Amino acid sequence: MLVNKEYDQIIIGAGIVGISLGLALLERDPSRKVLIIDKEGKPGIHASGRNSGVLHAGFYYSPDSLKAKFCRLGNLELRKFCKENNLQILETGKVVVCQDKQDVARLEELYRRGMANEVNIEILDSKDLEKIEPAAQTVDKFIWSPTTAVGNPEGVINKLAEKFTKSGGSFSFQTQVQLIEKNNEVLVKFKTGIYSAKSIINSAGAYAADLAKQVNVGTEYVCLPFLGAYKKSKLLSINPKRLVYPVPNPVNPFLGVHTTITLNNEIKIGPTAFPVMGKEQYKLTDGFNLKELAEFFTSTTALVKSDSVDLIGLAKEEAFKLFKKPLLNRTRKLSYSLDSNTNWVKYPSGIRAQIINTETKAIEMDYIVESDKNVVHILNAVSPGWTSAIPFAHWVVENQPLLA
Repeated sequence: MLVNKEYDQIIIGAGIVGISLGLALLERDPSRKVLIIDKEGKPGIHASGRNSGVLHAGFYYSPDSLKAKFCRLGNLELRKFCKENNLQILETGKVVVCQDKQDVARLEELYRRGMANEVNIEILDSKDLEKIEPAAQTVDKFIWSPTTAVGNPEGVINKLAEKFTKSGGSFSFQTQVQLIEKNNEVLVKFKTGIYSAKSIINSAGAYAADLAKQVNVGTEYVCLPFLGAYKKSKLLSINPKRLVYPVPNPVNPFLGVHTTITLNNEIKIGPTAFPVMGKEQYKLTDGFNLKELAEFFTSTTALVKSDSVDLIGLAKEEAFKLFKKPLLNRTRKLSYSLDSNTNWVKYPSGIRAQIINTETKAIEMDYIVESDKNVVHILNAVSPGWTSAIPFAHWVVENQPLLA
């Protein structure tokens, strides 16, 4: 068996995390030969290019989590990157509003979490909302997050890819691979041959768990895709200029339907969080394969038996939001101004590739990094993965002996 040993590191997945990892490797040692491979024709086709573009501040996440650490830092790093590369950022800020009295205690807990995460936020009385976002409404209190902003995912991913190649890195697109094991070493099998590397990084997003299982890693994990659908309309002068979010439901791991401003002078509402079968099922009518059907059954069966999430209740609630009228009814609680918008059309959907632990019967809430033999597996890097990518990648490179 002929094995190509041309590269020091091979990264599978050309999303924002994969490319940030490639840059972090080259910054640490510019002499490395690093290859990033992807099954698509260009970088960032899936989650990285289809996310909301929101630079999150980092106050939602448990203070002891990797998400909390890297979201706050990532907000700063991504701002710096955009400024250095003349990429537009809308300094919108965000308000998190209460829709009923029950939300107030949850809002206060969210604020305490933000303080523990050292995030710049304020909790204010409802009378102050008029000064910050007059188009929003709340019950009793709200959170003001001045560092939340909106960027351009496609612009960021393209600039990162350009920087990676200028730093000496290489891409191989439209490349399907497998991981195989031989003599206690993991190899990357291409159609054109087999490659060896000092280290391999599995950063394949929705497919990371599938690749890991090929070499018997992360066998307890299965990916459950959630469809994030949006509607958009032209931004009116009476619409919110800040992002308006509800207090998240503590039972489910999503931020809830909210309003977002785009760089194209539009307002969008969403997303849904509807469980689907296919990892690229951006429309309910899109296809899925038998393997994904089996994974869907495995993951949903685990969650139905779990006390950590109400999957059936979530699916019922989210199914209604796939239609325009129920979605608008939900966002009307955030801002009555949306009644004046017409011509709501579909905005490109995204997939949140959420990892389910079939042993604990729980949704994995934090990033998961596991190493075995010569491979580092990035198994769960979902939202706020876009915001967190740059410092998260540096942390992985600095803390994995395989990547030294």
